[in-house]
Amino acid sequence: MKVFLKTAGIAFASGWLFYEVGMFLPWLLGPMFVLLLLNQFTAIKLHWPKILRTTGLVLLGVQIGSSFTKDAVVLMWFDLPYMAFMTFTIVALSLLLGLLFKRMANESLATSLLGSIPGGLSQMVVIAEEVDSANVTVVTMMQTIRIFMVVSIVPFFAVFLVGREASELTQQTFLFSWMPFLAVIFAGLGVYWLMKKIGFPAAEVLAPIFTMALVQTVTGQYLIQMPYWLVALAQVFIGANLGLQMEQVREKMNWRMGMAIVVNNVLLIGFSVLIAYLLAVWLPEYIFLDFFLSAAPGGMAEMAITALAAGADVALITSFHLFRLFFILLMAAPIIAFVVKKLDAKT
Repeated sequence: MKVFLKTAGIAFASGWLFYEVGMFLPWLLGPMFVLLLLNQFTAIKLHWPKILRTTGLVLLGVQIGSSFTKDAVVLMWFDLPYMAFMTFTIVALSLLLGLLFKRMANESLATSLLGSIPGGLSQMVVIAEEVDSANVTVVTMMQTIRIFMVVSIVPFFAVFLVGREASELTQQTFLFSWMPFLAVIFAGLGVYWLMKKIGFPAAEVLAPIFTMALVQTVTGQYLIQMPYWLVALAQVFIGANLGLQMEQVREKMNWRMGMAIVVNNVLLIGFSVLIAYLLAVWLPEYIFLDFFLSAAPGGMAEMAITALAAGADVALITSFHLFRLFFILLMAAPIIAFVVKKLDAKT
């Protein structure tokens, strides 16, 4: 308990410090950076319970889900071709960068491909564990460092991009009603239980998103209006977990592999910017920031937090990330694992 209280104190103090100096996303980036540095370069014992990370994801899922109105859900169908274009191009480049990483780091093909594709840390590690030639430790480091780099770099650039003013964002009337609110709670618990039962990815954040989107679309009511302090609390919970996720990377990584991972991620982020620019030119009714955060190869939760703070279209960005997540986990990653297993068998 003392270790947890010490960690929590550091997390909230660093978030407050970043807030006071005017940093972007202070309650997420403050705990993440400070706890990362303490964990890597000091002997201080730190601990963050998994239940707090889950709580943060659920709160964030509710906040994201509240942006899904009937109009936003209908608009998703018109955006499907652009989601497919963005997803296919990013996945294709990820595979090419995986081949480059293989040459630079001298790792196996399975390790390089599964570490390069942006399909989520825990999900890609599970897939890597099923492939004999994959180095699970390297896959974990590649996925973790990519998420950390994206969460560090993308919000920094988002500060300089033009977002929407409050008057331009969809303004919804908050109509609290007990029946829809209770329906959200019970339906959300049912959806979460079902997702965990079938091993669905990121159930903690996707269950409230799907439930909120469904209930708000059916009832036409805006059900939840989360205060700033609660959103900030969710960011602290998620940021502290991110900071402690990279356990003693220095001891597991050499210079060659570190350079290969950095080059891999910088090229992927740069290519995502190019894709976002092309779509913004192609579809002038959207703004570049929307596509920039949609294409960013980071976690959906972290990009949604950035979208909330920067004035981007949260529903649109979440839709693009959901499409890419489902495509990678349900099609791309299983196919890659199958092909690599066949190649290993022949070898």
